[in-house]
Amino acid sequence: MLYEIAHIIKDKCHFLWDTIEWANAEVFACMHHKKLGLVDGILKGCSENYILRPATLNDIPEMVAFFAAQPEEAFTFFQPHDFDEKGLKKVVSNKSFLTYLVLEDSTIVGYFFMRSFINNKTFKGYMVDYRQRGKGIAKLMGIAMNKIAIALGLRMYKSISPDNPASMAVTKKVNDIKIIKTLNNGDMLIECTIKTDIQQITGGGAAAPPR
Repeated sequence: MLYEIAHIIKDKCHFLWDTIEWANAEVFACMHHKKLGLVDGILKGCSENYILRPATLNDIPEMVAFFAAQPEEAFTFFQPHDFDEKGLKKVVSNKSFLTYLVLEDSTIVGYFFMRSFINNKTFKGYMVDYRQRGKGIAKLMGIAMNKIAIALGLRMYKSISPDNPASMAVTKKVNDIKIIKTLNNGDMLIECTIKTDIQQITGGGAAAPPR
């Protein structure tokens, strides 16, 4: 119900939604200030082949170019926000819309986010450069989000279209899933929990996952 109400407010009452979003971001940042400081270290330990780090406002031009280079079909099931300069600045500046990049040298090859709320729920998503598919980057981002969720004590959710089996397959590689319900648009709202073998999925050293 809350998921649907949030979308109604977002679509019909833009000013109210912006106010709610601002308040959520400020409170979320206060709640998790110390734990958010751990994220840089978590990301640095995720891969020897790629650089994972938070996105910054300085990255906006490269992010705009990254999304502009993707084929139209890449956005069929991926529309969490606008992809122009204004939209990306809004997202990256939002303290509860945690945005991260995967880079090979200085080139963006992956983007992932965790849209988080003060009830300790987060909705995750990702995109891999179409030229870099099949290299395990999507799984790497999934593992990184697992680690961040554990550190911050967040429960992870995701909406997946039944017409997007690839997304479901990648999600199942790093998470156990529970289908909560079917949304009005036909997508499945799922909860993503950490697989039982935490050592394998997070690389070890993790606290017990949130349930």
